[in-house]
Amino acid sequence: MGLRFVSYTLSSADAPGRWSLVTFLKGCNFRCKHCHNWMLVVGTPKEKILEREILYEISSNPVADTLVLSGGEPTVHNTDKLRDFILRVKSRAPHVKVRLDTNGYLPEVLERLRDVIDGFAVDIKAPLSKPDKYSFTAGRDIDTSRIRDSIHIADGLPLTIYRTPSYPWLSEEDIEEIRELTSNLKSPWFLNEFFEVPSCPFNA
Repeated sequence: MGLRFVSYTLSSADAPGRWSLVTFLKGCNFRCKHCHNWMLVVGTPKEKILEREILYEISSNPVADTLVLSGGEPTVHNTDKLRDFILRVKSRAPHVKVRLDTNGYLPEVLERLRDVIDGFAVDIKAPLSKPDKYSFTAGRDIDTSRIRDSIHIADGLPLTIYRTPSYPWLSEEDIEEIRELTSNLKSPWFLNEFFEVPSCPFNA
Protein backbone atom coordinates (compact mmCIF):
# COMPACT_ATOMS: atom_id res chain seq x y z
CA MET A 1 0.00 0.00 0.00
CA GLY A 2 1.26 3.46 -0.90
CA LEU A 3 0.81 6.82 0.76
CA ARG A 4 -2.63 7.91 1.95
CA PHE A 5 -3.52 11.59 1.97
CA VAL A 6 -6.00 13.62 4.01
CA SER A 7 -6.74 16.31 1.41
CA TYR A 8 -5.36 18.40 -1.45
CA THR A 9 -5.93 21.88 -2.85
CA LEU A 10 -4.84 24.04 -5.77
CA SER A 11 -2.69 27.03 -4.77
CA SER A 12 -0.79 29.86 -6.44
CA ALA A 13 0.86 30.93 -3.16
CA ASP A 14 2.83 27.89 -1.98
CA ALA A 15 5.52 27.73 -4.66
CA PRO A 16 6.60 31.20 -5.87
CA GLY A 17 5.54 31.79 -9.47
CA ARG A 18 3.87 28.41 -9.89
CA TRP A 19 0.47 26.76 -9.60
CA SER A 20 0.70 23.88 -7.14
CA LEU A 21 -1.40 20.93 -6.20
CA VAL A 22 -0.73 20.91 -2.45
CA THR A 23 -1.27 17.56 -0.75
CA PHE A 24 -1.55 16.99 3.00
CA LEU A 25 -0.23 14.01 4.95
CA LYS A 26 -0.93 13.22 8.60
CA GLY A 27 1.51 13.13 11.47
CA CYS A 28 4.46 15.20 12.69
CA ASN A 29 7.47 14.85 14.99
CA PHE A 30 7.05 18.47 16.22
CA ARG A 31 4.35 20.11 18.33
CA CYS A 32 4.82 23.71 17.24
CA LYS A 33 3.06 26.55 18.95
CA HIS A 34 0.28 28.05 16.80
CA CYS A 35 0.48 25.21 14.28
CA HIS A 36 -2.02 25.88 11.49
CA ASN A 37 -2.44 22.19 10.71
CA TRP A 38 -2.47 20.84 14.25
CA MET A 39 -5.41 18.52 13.48
CA LEU A 40 -3.20 16.73 10.96
CA VAL A 41 -0.51 16.44 13.63
CA VAL A 42 -2.79 14.77 16.18
CA GLY A 43 -4.37 12.63 13.47
CA THR A 44 -7.98 13.83 13.59
CA PRO A 45 -8.91 13.76 9.86
CA LYS A 46 -9.19 10.40 8.11
CA GLU A 47 -6.65 9.41 5.45
CA LYS A 48 -9.18 8.88 2.69
CA ILE A 49 -7.32 9.80 -0.50
CA LEU A 50 -5.20 7.19 -2.29
CA GLU A 51 -2.13 7.82 -4.42
CA ARG A 52 -4.02 7.06 -7.63
CA GLU A 53 -6.38 9.99 -7.06
CA ILE A 54 -3.47 12.40 -6.60
CA LEU A 55 -1.71 10.97 -9.65
CA TYR A 56 -4.84 11.42 -11.75
CA GLU A 57 -5.37 14.97 -10.52
CA ILE A 58 -1.80 16.17 -11.08
CA SER A 59 -1.54 14.55 -14.52
CA SER A 60 -4.90 15.84 -15.78
CA ASN A 61 -5.07 19.29 -14.18
CA PRO A 62 -4.39 21.87 -16.94
CA VAL A 63 -3.16 24.50 -14.48
CA ALA A 64 -0.94 22.77 -11.90
CA ASP A 65 2.73 22.44 -12.82
CA THR A 66 3.95 21.58 -9.31
CA LEU A 67 3.07 18.97 -6.69
CA VAL A 68 3.75 19.94 -3.07
CA LEU A 69 3.94 17.27 -0.37
CA SER A 70 2.92 18.96 2.87
CA GLY A 71 1.37 18.09 6.20
CA GLY A 72 1.87 17.57 9.01
CA GLU A 73 5.41 16.46 8.28
CA PRO A 74 5.87 14.27 5.19
CA THR A 75 9.27 12.92 6.26
CA VAL A 76 7.76 10.92 9.15
CA HIS A 77 6.22 8.63 6.52
CA ASN A 78 8.01 5.64 5.03
CA THR A 79 10.91 6.95 2.94
CA ASP A 80 10.60 4.22 0.31
CA LYS A 81 6.93 5.08 -0.17
CA LEU A 82 7.75 8.78 -0.50
CA ARG A 83 10.47 8.05 -3.05
CA ASP A 84 8.31 5.64 -5.03
CA PHE A 85 5.42 8.11 -5.13
CA ILE A 86 7.65 10.93 -6.39
CA LEU A 87 9.00 8.65 -9.12
CA ARG A 88 5.45 7.71 -10.11
CA VAL A 89 4.53 11.39 -10.40
CA LYS A 90 7.58 12.00 -12.60
CA SER A 91 6.68 9.04 -14.79
CA ARG A 92 3.00 9.93 -15.09
CA ALA A 93 3.50 13.69 -15.52
CA PRO A 94 7.10 14.48 -16.58
CA HIS A 95 6.35 18.22 -16.82
CA VAL A 96 5.40 18.42 -13.12
CA LYS A 97 7.92 19.56 -10.50
CA VAL A 98 7.78 18.09 -6.99
CA ARG A 99 8.57 19.90 -3.73
CA LEU A 100 8.41 18.58 -0.18
CA ASP A 101 7.70 20.86 2.80
CA THR A 102 9.59 19.90 5.94
CA ASN A 103 10.66 20.99 9.41
CA GLY A 104 14.09 19.61 8.53
CA TYR A 105 14.48 17.30 11.51
CA LEU A 106 15.12 14.15 9.45
CA PRO A 107 18.03 15.08 7.16
CA GLU A 108 18.59 11.41 6.36
CA VAL A 109 15.20 11.36 4.59
CA LEU A 110 16.01 14.52 2.61
CA GLU A 111 19.31 12.93 1.57
CA ARG A 112 17.51 9.86 0.20
CA LEU A 113 15.00 11.97 -1.73
CA ARG A 114 17.34 14.65 -3.08
CA ASP A 115 18.07 12.95 -6.40
CA VAL A 116 14.38 12.50 -7.33
CA ILE A 117 12.90 15.78 -6.16
CA ASP A 118 12.97 19.39 -7.40
CA GLY A 119 13.25 21.06 -4.03
CA PHE A 120 12.33 21.35 -0.37
CA ALA A 121 10.70 24.08 1.68
CA VAL A 122 12.69 23.94 4.92
CA ASP A 123 11.40 25.75 7.99
CA ILE A 124 13.97 27.60 10.09
CA LYS A 125 11.94 28.30 13.22
CA ALA A 126 14.60 30.05 15.33
CA PRO A 127 18.35 30.73 15.28
CA LEU A 128 20.32 27.51 15.16
CA SER A 129 22.61 28.86 17.88
CA LYS A 130 19.65 28.93 20.31
CA PRO A 131 18.38 25.35 20.80
CA ASP A 132 16.30 26.40 23.81
CA LYS A 133 14.33 28.90 21.71
CA TYR A 134 14.05 26.37 18.88
CA SER A 135 12.79 23.75 21.33
CA PHE A 136 10.27 26.22 22.78
CA THR A 137 8.88 26.84 19.29
CA ALA A 138 8.85 23.18 18.22
CA GLY A 139 7.42 21.81 21.45
CA ARG A 140 10.19 19.23 21.90
CA ASP A 141 13.91 19.09 22.57
CA ILE A 142 15.72 20.02 19.36
CA ASP A 143 19.20 19.19 18.16
CA THR A 144 19.69 22.12 15.77
CA SER A 145 22.58 20.38 14.00
CA ARG A 146 19.93 18.23 12.32
CA ILE A 147 18.23 21.35 10.95
CA ARG A 148 21.58 22.63 9.73
CA ASP A 149 22.24 19.36 7.90
CA SER A 150 18.86 19.56 6.17
CA ILE A 151 19.46 23.17 5.14
CA HIS A 152 22.65 22.20 3.33
CA ILE A 153 21.18 19.04 1.78
CA ALA A 154 18.27 21.06 0.34
CA ASP A 155 20.31 24.03 -0.82
CA GLY A 156 20.59 24.77 -4.52
CA LEU A 157 17.74 22.61 -5.81
CA PRO A 158 15.50 24.56 -8.23
CA LEU A 159 12.45 24.76 -5.94
CA THR A 160 14.17 24.90 -2.55
CA ILE A 161 13.17 27.75 -0.26
CA TYR A 162 13.68 28.49 3.44
CA ARG A 163 10.92 29.94 5.60
CA THR A 164 10.72 31.58 9.02
CA PRO A 165 7.42 32.72 10.58
CA SER A 166 7.73 36.07 12.38
CA TYR A 167 7.04 34.50 15.76
CA PRO A 168 6.50 37.20 18.39
CA TRP A 169 9.11 35.58 20.64
CA LEU A 170 11.85 36.01 18.03
CA SER A 171 13.87 39.17 18.60
CA GLU A 172 15.31 41.40 15.88
CA GLU A 173 18.66 39.86 16.74
CA ASP A 174 17.20 36.37 16.16
CA ILE A 175 15.82 37.36 12.77
CA GLU A 176 19.11 38.96 11.79
CA GLU A 177 21.01 35.80 12.70
CA ILE A 178 18.73 33.71 10.46
CA ARG A 179 19.03 36.28 7.68
CA GLU A 180 22.84 36.12 7.92
CA LEU A 181 22.81 32.31 7.83
CA THR A 182 20.61 32.17 4.75
CA SER A 183 22.46 34.96 2.94
CA ASN A 184 25.29 32.48 2.34
CA LEU A 185 22.99 29.91 0.73
CA LYS A 186 22.03 29.46 -2.93
CA SER A 187 18.29 29.14 -2.30
CA PRO A 188 16.07 32.03 -1.12
CA TRP A 189 14.78 32.69 2.39
CA PHE A 190 11.40 34.21 3.24
CA LEU A 191 10.35 35.85 6.48
CA ASN A 192 6.63 35.10 6.66
CA GLU A 193 3.89 36.82 8.58
CA PHE A 194 2.90 35.17 11.86
CA PHE A 195 -0.74 34.21 12.34
CA GLU A 196 -1.96 33.29 15.80
CA VAL A 197 -3.89 30.00 16.14
CA PRO A 198 -5.71 30.19 19.50
CA SER A 199 -7.22 26.71 19.03
CA CYS A 200 -3.83 24.98 18.76
CA PRO A 201 -3.44 22.59 21.72
CA PHE A 202 0.37 22.92 21.65
CA ASN A 203 0.35 26.59 22.75
CA ALA A 204 0.42 25.89 26.48
